[in-house]
Amino acid sequence: MLKADSLREALTRTNKWCRANPDAFTVFIEEGNIETTGETASFMYRYSLVLFVMNFAGELDDFTLPLMAWLWHNQPDLLLNPEKNSGIKFTTLINNDDTADVLFELPVRERVKVTLDENNTPHAEHLPEPRSRIPAPDGGWGDVFERVREEGAA
Repeated sequence: MLKADSLREALTRTNKWCRANPDAFTVFIEEGNIETTGETASFMYRYSLVLFVMNFAGELDDFTLPLMAWLWHNQPDLLLNPEKNSGIKFTTLINNDDTADVLFELPVRERVKVTLDENNTPHAEHLPEPRSRIPAPDGGWGDVFERVREEGAA
């Protein structure tokens, strides 16, 4: 599954604290399931993507903003659907007056197209998320985060 590595790379690129403390945060998959219609060989992974940050001494926004930018590009349905975005969760544990551990949980999916290669061996291709067909209003997610990937800031 590719989204765990993608999230870690995005946070390392956009968050100064992550660049300075690469061993103090981790991104991993906690639990999930595989969905298929049975009509094709393609399927979908649905899983809980977890970001765990240890001994963080900053503002929660320092992680939330790059996380929201990553979601805009990699799981836009979580931002555009109020019923789904309530699944974005976080928990904090205060360590002392200066630091806390923070845990974010994101319900994500990865679509996988399965085809046969030239040797008739099954090959998995992870597909990008479809972009919303609904035009974003002024001041919406697109206005805020569309250039984040190119500029490297959140």
